[in-house]
Amino acid sequence: MKMLSKLLVICLLGVLHANALPEEMSEDVQRVVRRYVESTIASEISQIMDLIQQRNFVNYLLSQRVGEKRKSATGGEHPERRLYSNLLTLSLQEKQKRHV
Repeated sequence: MKMLSKLLVICLLGVLHANALPEEMSEDVQRVVRRYVESTIASEISQIMDLIQQRNFVNYLLSQRVGEKRKSATGGEHPERRLYSNLLTLSLQEKQKRHV
């Protein structure tokens, strides 16, 4: 939420700065200044978006790590797969007992 508020403040300040250009400046100078302000805003937005993506990626990695820990705690297998494996083992044992 902090990032969104920073983004909003940067945009508002940029708009205010672009609209507060002195009237004594020629149109060419005003265009250059506005272009500079717009590029500064775009750069700030890009940096904020990069930070958000980095944070999301770190959260993704952490969630994957937690998932791996859970798998290792449960034996590294999905519970249904483990149940299926146990059933196969029991059925093979029963078949072997019948043949003996």
